[in-house]
Amino acid sequence: MSEAVALPANDAPPAAALGLSVPPALAPIASRARSLWASPAVQQARPALLVIALLAAAALAWFSLRQPNWRPLYPGLAEADAAAVSDALAAANFEYRINQDSGTVEVPAGDAARARILLAGQGLPKASAAVGQALADMPLGASRSVEAARLKQALERELAASVEAIDGVKAARVHVATPEPSVFIRDRAAPSASVFVTLAAGRSLSEAQVRAVIWLVATSVPGLASDRVSVVDQSGALLSAGVSGDAQHLAYQQRLESLVRERLVKLLTPMLGPGRFTAEVAADVDFTENEAASERFQPAGTVRSEQTSRNSDGTPPAAAGIPGALTNTVPQAAQVTGNPPPAPAPAAVGNTVTSETAARNFEIGKDVSVTRAGAPRLKRLSVAVVLDAAALGKGGAKELTNIQRLVRGAMGFDAARGDLVEVQTRSFVSETDAPAAWYEAPVVKDYGLYIIAAVAVLILAFGAGFFLWRRRTVLAAAATATADAALPRSSAASAPSLFAEGTADKAAVEAMIDGGELLRPAAARDYSGKLDIARTLVTGDRDRAMAVARQMLLADLTAPAADPPPAPADEGEAA
Repeated sequence: MSEAVALPANDAPPAAALGLSVPPALAPIASRARSLWASPAVQQARPALLVIALLAAAALAWFSLRQPNWRPLYPGLAEADAAAVSDALAAANFEYRINQDSGTVEVPAGDAARARILLAGQGLPKASAAVGQALADMPLGASRSVEAARLKQALERELAASVEAIDGVKAARVHVATPEPSVFIRDRAAPSASVFVTLAAGRSLSEAQVRAVIWLVATSVPGLASDRVSVVDQSGALLSAGVSGDAQHLAYQQRLESLVRERLVKLLTPMLGPGRFTAEVAADVDFTENEAASERFQPAGTVRSEQTSRNSDGTPPAAAGIPGALTNTVPQAAQVTGNPPPAPAPAAVGNTVTSETAARNFEIGKDVSVTRAGAPRLKRLSVAVVLDAAALGKGGAKELTNIQRLVRGAMGFDAARGDLVEVQTRSFVSETDAPAAWYEAPVVKDYGLYIIAAVAVLILAFGAGFFLWRRRTVLAAAATATADAALPRSSAASAPSLFAEGTADKAAVEAMIDGGELLRPAAARDYSGKLDIARTLVTGDRDRAMAVARQMLLADLTAPAADPPPAPADEGEAA
């Protein structure tokens, strides 16, 4: 007795199912492909292969239909330069487009470098080439105002190019406001400047970079102070606001507090150990600027200059003596006598007038002093230190007093300034005693990602296994229903089945095979049960079905002759 097992119609090879003829040269390959296609592993993996094929087709369609990654050549080009660049790219057979939103010329990312080299060889764009050469085309005989405007424009372009070289700056524009010079000091105005920067996507300028931009512009313009330079980004934020004013004051106060805190840490760490104390510093700094001018006059004046003039005016004296010729004669010889001669009568004296003038200038003395206090002044310093009670040991209050004295020396304590120092002891809570959150556990920190990945893989594996098991169960139930419908009702009712109708599954059949139930006489005599088992195995595993069929044939040959199994009329259809 022999039975033939027929393959289901849906297991036919693809070429045969489609009615395609295979060339003789490809017959071995086609035969091998048919055997591979009909293998149970490929049949089970058909849904996965279908999904992979769909994904591959979608990826191929995306790669073939996707647009290239466009990149702008030169952002912010003028319209004339954009037209010239477009003509040059079209003449060189470059693929390009004009962005409808920004109006910039864009090329694929892979052609950007070659396009820039080509345009640079042709001197395009002209606006970029003019940086550093703004004075080359200045006409002869230009007026002084035109010359000043060209110089100012060249300076702004050079400064913008320097700012654009900073990392994170995509584009920059510099505006310098220089007032007209005046011969009067009171009418002179200081110059100012503003910098507009366009930052790259996801980038920002640090405080040090903003300060560098400010000093770069301030030192490039004569007479420009750093506090008269403003920096603005494309979102309208004033970046220079955090460099001067309150931000500088806060930074100075934080540096001062950090300096005192570092001193305390260096002092107390060798004594108590790390983590056995905590210190906080609060500095009260006065940033007010005072400017005072005073003039003091001396009560007593000082002689600055003195001028004196004297004038004398008088009439001549009256004539005396004997008039006539005797006036010019030689006088007689003197005679010595015992008694002196009488004194002559006094001559007549003329009138004399004398005038004297004196001018004396006095200067009032004054002292002028100007005082300007612009440096920050420390008004008060407060320090609070908390020590671990276990770190002091047996020293107690004496050790606490010594530490307080050391803290005062490290911070530069000044009682006249009003400094405060507070040192206390408390019991510290160790890190092991503090309750930690579940997400801070070492297992979660170290292996959290691996656990999540493993759970995801298990969920996917169980889902795929459940899908395949459900599909196989549905197919087995459908095959069983089809076979039962094809059998005559008399045959189905004549012989009892090993399983109830539609209840045979692969797990029960495999258990019977492994346990040797199919070799027992009861199973061998039940033809309907053997048909149900064969139908289940043929649907799921063809190779194992053939082995089961052999076992059934051997069981028929070794069965007792007194009890032959009933032979149904549709035996060929069952095979």
